[in-house]
Amino acid sequence: MTQRPAPAPDPLLEEVRALAARREWPRIVERVSPLVGEVEEPETLFHYADALRRVGRTPDALCAAEGLETPVRQRGDRRLRVNLVNLIGICLFELGRNAAAEERFGELMELAGEWGDEEFAGRACNNLGMLANVRGDPDGALGWYGRAVAFYQRLGYTRGLAQTHHNLGISYRDLGHEDEADAHYLRAIELAAAAASEDVVALAETERAVLRARAGDGELAGTLAGRARDRYERIGDPLGRAEAVRVLALASRTAGRDDQAALHLEEAFAVARDASDPLLLAEVQRDRGLLLRDRGEVAAARDALEDAAGQFERIGAAADAATVRSLLQELPAGA
Repeated sequence: MTQRPAPAPDPLLEEVRALAARREWPRIVERVSPLVGEVEEPETLFHYADALRRVGRTPDALCAAEGLETPVRQRGDRRLRVNLVNLIGICLFELGRNAAAEERFGELMELAGEWGDEEFAGRACNNLGMLANVRGDPDGALGWYGRAVAFYQRLGYTRGLAQTHHNLGISYRDLGHEDEADAHYLRAIELAAAAASEDVVALAETERAVLRARAGDGELAGTLAGRARDRYERIGDPLGRAEAVRVLALASRTAGRDDQAALHLEEAFAVARDASDPLLLAEVQRDRGLLLRDRGEVAAARDALEDAAGQFERIGAAADAATVRSLLQELPAGA
């Protein structure tokens, strides 16, 4: 019986795989963008879509990923399919389309269960926990994160554990347990460093900076947020960098440097607006509104807070939206 010859090597796919393993997302975008109309290999195009999201081009990433669904299903590669479903769900979540994101995360959970894929079952749990937290249900989020930890511990998946500890920290912070939150952030940093996941280190450093600012230590908050900003810059993540800059503004306000805070917020606002990231935009506009209010610029404060409330409502963050609406009601009338 004649054996079918092995498929010819695909140099571009091998190159893109190597770049993805090193998390060199800007280089993937630079390498594949001129060839998009010619490339037929679904995995290459998946890595391209993933890289687009990582460099802050989430709408483009979603468009590219959704266009891959039929060829990926036809390929029959289970790993590629769950990666693609996860990517589409994350893009939808980051764009504030949470009902659609929830459907995708549910699909991911079903596929992972059917195929016995504990890594992606853990990712689905992590994602559903993030959704619960944004919707103002930190207790529900903790339940999902607990399931994710169980999956990741069985696998020994250190990066996943680091991501989950970061998310646990956010939920405990929202519940008012700041010491527990900080412990989870520190554990996330430790695990992320072991997994060479600098992006997760930066996430947790940013959240630790928020805690320090809330505790009144603007100097330490600024150090932590500045470190996170520099990490994001090194890895080419403009949205992560913008979030760190937003927290630098928080640190500056805590330290009494409102002029510096205003500069940071304008920088973060420009990135959030251009990237169509509703959560980041909501948080930046809320912080801008508060600063403008405290400076006596009531009309501008009202505009920023109205935008923040609308963005929070768009993503289903009802509690955050209600808080901002309360701030609006406290502004002087007619100003």
